[in-house]
Formats: sequence, C-alpha cells, structure tokens
Amino acid sequence: MKSAISGYHGFIAKHLIKKLEQLGHELVLIDRAFLYSLDAITKLLIKEKPDYVFHLSGYGNMSDQIDKKEIFQANVINTFNLLMASQAVNYKALINFSTSSVLLEYETMYSATKLMGELLAGQFPKTVSVRPSTVIGVGEQSTHLIPTLIRSCLYEEEMPFIGEPSHDFIAVDDVISGVLKIIENIDKVDKQVNISSGIQTTNQAVREIVEQLTGKKANVKYVDRMREYDTKDWKVNNAALVNLGWEPIHYLEDTITKMIKEQVWN
Repeated sequence: MKSAISGYHGFIAKHLIKKLEQLGHELVLIDRAFLYSLDAITKLLIKEKPDYVFHLSGYGNMSDQIDKKEIFQANVINTFNLLMASQAVNYKALINFSTSSVLLEYETMYSATKLMGELLAGQFPKTVSVRPSTVIGVGEQSTHLIPTLIRSCLYEEEMPFIGEPSHDFIAVDDVISGVLKIIENIDKVDKQVNISSGIQTTNQAVREIVEQLTGKKANVKYVDRMREYDTKDWKVNNAALVNLGWEPIHYLEDTITKMIKEQVWN
C-alpha cells in the first residue's frame, strides 16, 4: 500500500505516519507548496499513484494563525486542489481531516472554512471528512491546555485559566484507530464521521487530574474568558463509528500520565 499525506509536520499526522509505517505503507509526504497549484499536485499524485490520500494540511487552528486570506486558501482552495488532483488516480479512500468545532453554535473563520472543505469533499467518491474532537497526546501543541497545565504544575509557569469550559478529549492513538476503521468501511460510512470519546470533561476536572498526577498545584491566574467559542457543552456523538466496531480505549488519565512522563510537545 502507498499513502499520500499532506500536513505531515502536524501532531496528528506524525502519529498517523508512525502507524502507517508499522502497517508497511510506503509514504508520500506532500509539501504544502504543492497544494497551492492544481497542476503541481496533480502531477505529483499521477507520478506516485497512492492507494490512500490523507489530507491534514490546514491553517487557523492556532491562536497566532489569524490571516483570514491564508485560512481560506489553506482550508478551502488547497483542499479543493487536492480533491481535484486526486481524481487522476484510482485511490481506495481519501480522508479529509476537519474539526468537531464545525458542530458548535459559534463559528470562527477556521470552523467556517473547514465546513466548506467538508462540503467540497462530499462531492468526491470514496472521500470522508473526519471530525476529531479535542485531540490530546504526546507531541501536541505546547500552548494547549494539558501541556500548559503540566508545565504550570512542574515548573510553576503562570497560566491564564478558566475552569468552566468543557471538551470531549480523545487520545491521538484513538483518532488514528478510528481513521483506519473508516478506511476499512469506506463504502459504508457517511461523508462526515465524528471521532470522539463521547465524554465531556471540564477544564477544572483536567486541572485536578494533572495536579493529582504531578503532586503539585498549577500556578493559575483566573480570567473571565479566553476564547469566544469556549462552551460548557462540548460532547461529540461518536455513534456512527462505534457502530462499526470501533471504541476509544485510552483513558484521559493514562494519556496525561504519558504526557507528563515524556514532556514532548510542538
């Protein structure tokens, strides 16, 4: 098998690459520059003839990624270019990585463009957009809640904090197993599939877990609000994937324990 992967420098992609290598896949790593040119990405895919295409390249999910033009370019135009180019090869499945934030009432430029990407992907055969909930694990972004809490506990770094917002946290390895289950059933699944734990956990509960596991208190500075789309109700329905025989097997505490031990983040 041969798999083409865009956004290969990212957190989820690194774990996906590791798993695909274990399964014996030959990998084609798509540089972002190719996605800006329909001609360039088409020529690359015709040359490589991948069996699977995984589109993880995107822009706008980090707090410093605020260029609206680039958000639209990366999540809509580049996605369309890859979808069009992929029609030149007889792939078995194309997985477009979206986000569970498209399910929230409050829209951001990022979630709006990701939803556009989903709608585009829905027009192409054997293509599924996956919506991971809040993905955690070794190697995730350093500015995210859990890495920041770990550093705050272990090294007394002061951090802004609000306890009420909730997330549906899922281990990155469970996301990867969910993606593999989807490609095994590509002809049976809908055009959009949620990948989540189905469990809602507040920031405060996560803080308490990190403090218990480290044996130290976080150095927090309470704030009224951090992100406009923060919500007290973020629980993502994973029934479609569970019905295929998949289930998340990594508990939140176990994942955080591993993160504390390895302390590796982007």
